Amino acid sequence: MFALAAPLGRLVVTAAASAGLVKAVSDGRGAAALRRVAVSGTKAGIRASRAAEAQVERSRLGAGDIVAQAYEELGERAPVRDVAAGGHDHQH
Repeated sequence: MFALAAPLGRLVVTAAASAGLVKAVSDGRGAAALRRVAVSGTKAGIRASRAAEAQVERSRLGAGDIVAQAYEELGERAPVRDVAAGGHDHQH
């Protein structure tokens, strides 16, 4: 389900921006209107991205809780992920 959220969000933003651009051009409002539409579309994209990231994080934490409880019910300690490594094999 979450794999569809990002592409669908981009599709909605693209469609809204395209419709706004076509309307602005056909009304003859010029570059200022095009810029407003672009800014509005970008704001919507940023909001959608933030909402998707928050949902992914909630899902990740929920899955971690389930795995930890399963280990606990088995009488074992859940393995602790090395956060310091973080999966990076390069330096910033």
